[in-house]
Amino acid sequence: MGIVNDRRQAAQLFDRWGPVVHLRDADAGGIARGLLLRQADRGELLRIAKSAFVQTDDWESASVRERFCRQAIAFGLCTGDDAHLTGPAAALLLGLPLLGDPVGLPVAVRPGDPHIGHDRSPYGRVRHGHLPLVHRTVRSRVRTVGAAYCAVDVARHLGPRDGLVVADAALHGGVDPASLIDLIKHMQAYPGISTALWVAQHADPGCESALETLGRYAFLAAKLTPPLSNVWVRVDDRWFRVDHLQPESGVVLEADGAVKYNNRDDADQVVTSEKARERALRRAGFGVVRYTWADAVGSPWSIPQRARDEASLRAGKPVPTCWTLDPPWSTTPPARINSA
Repeated sequence: MGIVNDRRQAAQLFDRWGPVVHLRDADAGGIARGLLLRQADRGELLRIAKSAFVQTDDWESASVRERFCRQAIAFGLCTGDDAHLTGPAAALLLGLPLLGDPVGLPVAVRPGDPHIGHDRSPYGRVRHGHLPLVHRTVRSRVRTVGAAYCAVDVARHLGPRDGLVVADAALHGGVDPASLIDLIKHMQAYPGISTALWVAQHADPGCESALETLGRYAFLAAKLTPPLSNVWVRVDDRWFRVDHLQPESGVVLEADGAVKYNNRDDADQVVTSEKARERALRRAGFGVVRYTWADAVGSPWSIPQRARDEASLRAGKPVPTCWTLDPPWSTTPPARINSA
């Protein structure tokens, strides 16, 4: 009966607190800490931080990202009150996109002199640095940096492509672009800060997915002007929202994510609709280029090349001007719209 009762009470803790339970949670629920320790000794729980546990079955069935997310929560629950998760750990908890699975251990930042050495443990690392109050928040019961700080940190440590993906998502979610620049001004001596500045200068709140960001990045990496994002195009009496538009050439670029087609009963209808949409855009005088995740990651150079090829096919034809950056039903005058 003792084992059965232990399992029942432990299950209640995980039902109450989520996939990661701290010894303090047992205290708050009036359950002896020894119960969690006994469950760990029996292999039914797994200790993933100094005082934090997950259910072994849950851990074994979790993906790489899910495991890292649980590690991040556990580490955050076990650090001091002034330490905030940052980098990929914060991105996962904030719901910001990452291009690859996180590697290594979670990292947190504590306000203070950046020259102070790091605090290391088998479960994560805490560094010191500039961390204003406005860039601190809480997710999944643990302290994290805000989206702007996360974007700067990812850019500094993972590079411009990963940083731009996070920054675009942060701005699309409502982060003020000025907050990125302000952070960077106070971190001028930090390693990788020039990359973060490049990201801040090129981030686009109009991008709505990581794939769209990668499409823009293909142009930026080639030192070309990136296309506009999510533009409204009018064809006859209909409006289409296209992922990208090169206004100077009249070429539309569409990001084809696998989610559009995979495991959908209406995949045929989606494809048919896209073909009809492309015919309408071409009838209005636009060139159309489609790219996939494989293109954007494996051969990004091919995207601007195909856009150039499509533009050359339009040589001598008038550039369509029947587009706007504003929703056509906006009550305010559109930023830019002309009749073809």
